Amino acid sequence: MKHAEKLVGVAMALYADYETGENVCPSNGTIAKELGYGGKAPEQTVNKIVGRLRKAGWLTKTGKVPDGPVIYRLTLPRQGGMAEEPYNLHTFKSDGGRSRSQRRRASR
Repeated sequence: MKHAEKLVGVAMALYADYETGENVCPSNGTIAKELGYGGKAPEQTVNKIVGRLRKAGWLTKTGKVPDGPVIYRLTLPRQGGMAEEPYNLHTFKSDGGRSRSQRRRASR
């Protein structure tokens, strides 16, 4: 993954619902401004990068704000035949990513 893709991905993740990774809908102009993209077409630059993130499986389009930006959900890319799954911040908590059943067994 290129540096620009990481930056745009992290910037977009800041707009996501913490629990579900959904409702990511900053405009390309907002992301371009926050990351300091300049030049002739900063919004188009962000749009291309978002397209690459979608193609790689990090973002999934879920809708569009009327007369506004596209709404995305953070997702994990397909790996080794695994289906695309919604991003879940609980996976990265201090319990080491264990499932509820694993935590219950560990607490017994």
